[in-house]
Amino acid sequence: MIIMKAPKFPSFFKTTKNKQFELPVRYYDERKERIQTAIDKANNQQDGNLERGHFANSWKKKSTIGAESSSLRVIIITVFVCLITYWILKF
Repeated sequence: MIIMKAPKFPSFFKTTKNKQFELPVRYYDERKERIQTAIDKANNQQDGNLERGHFANSWKKKSTIGAESSSLRVIIITVFVCLITYWILKF
């Protein structure tokens, strides 16, 4: 027994289909990148001598904010708070 499908008639309206997309997974691991940089640096050294604690220092999390900028920020905030306090007590 042969089953025949009904012929499709042209339509003036498009039927909407669900939109599908694939989003590639992107994951950035700063620690892994530092480790890989340290390994690459070690592999590129010609003489083979590594500094003592080279990998341990490479893996440490490095601060992006220096001590100088942190001290400056504290001083600016202190001055700002003092000015506001003076302004409030003045009136």
